[in-house]
Amino acid sequence: MTEPFSLPCFCGHDCARCVTYLASRRDDDGLRRRAQAFYREAFGLAIPLAECRCGGGRSQEVFALCRECPFALCCRERGIDSCAACPEYPCPQLAAYQEKYVNRCNQAEPSEL
Repeated sequence: MTEPFSLPCFCGHDCARCVTYLASRRDDDGLRRRAQAFYREAFGLAIPLAECRCGGGRSQEVFALCRECPFALCCRERGIDSCAACPEYPCPQLAAYQEKYVNRCNQAEPSEL
């Protein structure tokens, strides 16, 4: 069985490089504080440190902001494994999201991996 983190999220985000995911995987409060600061600065959200947790976008413990992911929902409704498998890839919503967020923010430095 493939571990949830070994596959990218439905949108293409690489969980293995995500600070929130790494903080959870390593139980690292320093990384959690960094993720917390990102969500505060980027979105104005005050995420409690204890909620800066994620087991990967395909796990049962998805980060709070990703629980209602429209891309995951769309993929499940279409019976496909990822947005990249969709004949409409990339739809306008995904293209805009990927350009702004996917593998572009809240990412660990290569030396942290």
